[in-house]
Amino acid sequence: MTLNIDDKTYTIPQQLTISQWTECIQWDFELDQNWPRLISIVTGAPLDKLQGANKPALELGIRLISEIANQRQETSMRNVSDLKFGEWVDLEVYISRGVNQHLQDMIGILAPDIEGVDEALWVIEKYIDWRNTLYKQYSNLFGLNDEVEELDEEEETQDPNAIARSWYRIMVGLSNDNLLNLDKITEEGVIKTLNWMAYQKQAQLEANAIALNNKRKHDLQRTR
Repeated sequence: MTLNIDDKTYTIPQQLTISQWTECIQWDFELDQNWPRLISIVTGAPLDKLQGANKPALELGIRLISEIANQRQETSMRNVSDLKFGEWVDLEVYISRGVNQHLQDMIGILAPDIEGVDEALWVIEKYIDWRNTLYKQYSNLFGLNDEVEELDEEEETQDPNAIARSWYRIMVGLSNDNLLNLDKITEEGVIKTLNWMAYQKQAQLEANAIALNNKRKHDLQRTR
């Protein structure tokens, strides 16, 4: 679709860039007063000229932009099993604060060479699928039920910094409260780190069970 304004042609591209999409999602597509701005972001056409355009033409442009944004294109990405623990934590924080708002940050970790939003969203969906599977595999570690619900791309939390603080506490614990060890923790592989955390938790549960059993035996002897 092309727009002709003052003898100059502007085109809605077949692929949106990540930066274009990140700017577009700040405006509600359902509100027609935002349509001129959205089309301006995508085409580069002057906003003041678009504000005088007829509504059917603007609506057609918005429908086309929405259709393009909903496309997915398979592309290459990192082997997510090779992620470092610090990168995993960063991705968790970005997801908690909104995937669309941090799309560029997440792609910078998962597939830094791509620019198209259709490829970027394909990468994010693949990562989310892998992440959900990982949470299920470590359901005991994270205190989740066996029938854990799928974790959405955007998880709402009342405090946007709660997830970040929670993971920071975990990293501090893994570093034995030693600031000099924090960087070492972030550089470890995520699978290696989760395995260690799961081992520590299981060992603690077993120790607690032994201590409880000994206490019951002691209490029983005192009662006798």
